[in-house]
Amino acid sequence: MSKKFVQKNIKLSLELDRYLSDRPDLIAKIPNGAYLIITVKGDAVFNKNSRSMVGERSKKVIEAQKEGSRWTLQAVAA
Repeated sequence: MSKKFVQKNIKLSLELDRYLSDRPDLIAKIPNGAYLIITVKGDAVFNKNSRSMVGERSKKVIEAQKEGSRWTLQAVAA
């Protein structure tokens, strides 16, 4: 992964953490042990890199997608 991808992922992780800290109902949607991938609406390159980090999986995967200042969480089909 490129340095730019890593820096953006860290920034988004911190933003998601702040967003979720005020919304415990969303935290409850993330199963224990699930993989969490971060995506950004409209950023195909970042999203492809983020999704590729999961690879082969046997656990649940939750996608946290940022659109503007809002985040949505949804399960990713295996």
